[in-house]
Amino acid sequence: MIFRKRPSWITTIVLILMLFISGGNAYARSEYEIKAAYLYNFIKFVSWKNESVEGAGEINVCILGKDPFQELIDPINGKTIQGKPIKLFKFDSMTVAPVCTVIFISDSERKEFENILTTPALEHALTVSDIEDFAKNGGMIGFVQVGNVIRFEINLLSARKSGVAISSKLLELAQEVYQ
Repeated sequence: MIFRKRPSWITTIVLILMLFISGGNAYARSEYEIKAAYLYNFIKFVSWKNESVEGAGEINVCILGKDPFQELIDPINGKTIQGKPIKLFKFDSMTVAPVCTVIFISDSERKEFENILTTPALEHALTVSDIEDFAKNGGMIGFVQVGNVIRFEINLLSARKSGVAISSKLLELAQEVYQ
């Protein structure tokens, strides 16, 4: 079931604030600067029901595949959210992946993403990608381009199955929510 939401003024303001956590002109920001800001902010609106994830001393943010962010994502390394430091990991294969709290699956993994989603190491991880139809096909949060604006879709069923609770505030901002 798909729910389409029309953003209210408050939702629009919150979205703008999320996009510009470090200020600056929207047109001067690159696509992956915006996605990095989203990725960082998603963590603020998510909680994990699994005790091993919730009780961990850090939040492991992983980038799987060809890194589209390059140095744009590096500033989140060491920042603290929910009292926990963020540790950033970049890797090419799930065989060397650490335990990820949040994982961005690069478009370079498009052919394998459905297999990646079933990897036991990601059982309780928040999965995010810009692979086309990612949320529609089982990922939790998928970036989508709407005109010149980067938005996101959420697969609430996938999140719930993995014990990832997504705030209603974040759900309101989603372009689409799949249930």
